[in-house]
Amino acid sequence: MGRSCDTSARVDAVCHAMPGAAAEATTVPELGAGISRQVGRVVPHDGYTLVAVDPVTRAYVFSVGEHSYSTGSQRRLAIEDAHRRDRHSFTQLVSGRSQVGVFGSGSPKGRYSEHQHDILAAEGFGSEMRIALTHGGVLWGGMVLLRERSSTPFLPDEVQQAERLARHITFALQRFVSGKPLRPIRCGVAPGVALVGRDFEVKGVTPTGRDALRALVPPPGPADDEELFALLWNVTHMARSASGPALSRIPTPQGWIALHAQLLEGTAAGDVAVTIQPAAADTLLPAVTAWYGITSREQAVIEQALQGLPVKQIARRLDLSPHTVNDHFKAIYRKTGVSGREELIVCLSG
Repeated sequence: MGRSCDTSARVDAVCHAMPGAAAEATTVPELGAGISRQVGRVVPHDGYTLVAVDPVTRAYVFSVGEHSYSTGSQRRLAIEDAHRRDRHSFTQLVSGRSQVGVFGSGSPKGRYSEHQHDILAAEGFGSEMRIALTHGGVLWGGMVLLRERSSTPFLPDEVQQAERLARHITFALQRFVSGKPLRPIRCGVAPGVALVGRDFEVKGVTPTGRDALRALVPPPGPADDEELFALLWNVTHMARSASGPALSRIPTPQGWIALHAQLLEGTAAGDVAVTIQPAAADTLLPAVTAWYGITSREQAVIEQALQGLPVKQIARRLDLSPHTVNDHFKAIYRKTGVSGREELIVCLSG
């Protein structure tokens, strides 16, 4: 009984500390390390990967980890997960009874898990825990915890602790983005293009595309091209799977960057062109609405403001009083951290 109370108290302490870990983080690696450290107080692990996704399109926004799977293994697992071929795929966890699933070398090989066994063995891990990060029926990301083969596999009581932590990890992700004010796109971030082949090899990239991608990698910057191009494969895979355009919107210190991926036709069929550019207002607004908790009515006010309409005209169009419109603006400024309407428009217009 005493041990159970002690564990519960630790979980409560971690839940309480999680927002602070997000608020103190200035970079994605700092966020990942902070969350891993807090989670490790109740669910110890040897390695982790933390992923945030676009809440509207589910494309990757960022991914960070330590002592985790290699880039190739992560890509393979993520692609299999998207097709629900993995045991405890994130798609299944989102709609299932539990947001947490455990897979280990001790579990039997099945039709959809043989490659998981192969990857665990090849990477030197013995147990994996997946935590789907959801809120309001929306997937915001996922966290993978790993234990080496020499470590004890994840236990059922640790699954219960992770279930309690899941929503607090989700809130930490949201706070990391929404806790920072909207930023206008700074000069120097010009549109660029990358061409990705069927095997996810980047066949070519424009100089401006390379510069724009560097803005997506936190300091000290990309160690090599593999790290620089890491975000491209996910949106590329989504474009192939949907046979249509795919989109991700990514916050950076230079403002929001949009990745648009689209399949090529003709002799290059199967290749994907990815444009990397400052996010335009119509592209950015749905993501900002989700991340910053902007209501549908507040979004309608922003849409009218982006057309340059004064308060009285916005009120007439939306069948509201000017006083109510001004109240909506105040709420929008508070949520996004901007000083007023002019700064809001600049931040959203790219």
